[in-house]
Amino acid sequence: MRSTMVKFFVVMLMLSSTCATVLSAQDEYEIDHSHTSLVFAISHFNLSYTYGRFNKCAGNFQIEGGLANKFSFTIDAASVDTNEAERDKHLRSADFFDVDQFPEITFESTQIERVDGIYQVTGKMTMRGKSKQITMPIRLVGIGKGPFGKERAGFFTKFTLKRSEFGMDKMLSAVGDNIAVTFSFEGIKTKSAVD
Repeated sequence: MRSTMVKFFVVMLMLSSTCATVLSAQDEYEIDHSHTSLVFAISHFNLSYTYGRFNKCAGNFQIEGGLANKFSFTIDAASVDTNEAERDKHLRSADFFDVDQFPEITFESTQIERVDGIYQVTGKMTMRGKSKQITMPIRLVGIGKGPFGKERAGFFTKFTLKRSEFGMDKMLSAVGDNIAVTFSFEGIKTKSAVD
């Protein structure tokens, strides 16, 4: 009887350990550059808004049990594009992004909470050599197979940054301080939890 009970508890322990391993497994996704858009808008003398985008963005995210639990992005600062060559050259200069010294803008999540179906993603953003904790509301758009059968997941977020908080404080009266960011990104699964 005692031997049977010991065997029972050993089996239960093994099962619980296996379940824990499965539950902690994560699906990993790499950003699909061709289906990702990072757009920003900024005031021009309080008369209108100038829009631009970054043409190069990489990154990855993880999904565990159907819920996202990590986001990481790297943006090529020199890929800034406002459809005006001289303005883009100025934006790449030391007055703004200073891309020669700080070629990348990065974000790494540190905490994620799900509130009313929206992920409140807090993390460290580093731009122009300065790091700041920000929170962005990220909404899952969908998970499923793409046209060639690969598993994909897509997200969308809108938030506002103050460029002066990242040391970008030139021409604040002319260009404005608040940057409205719209970011839609899609990832392709590179590793499955069951791999």
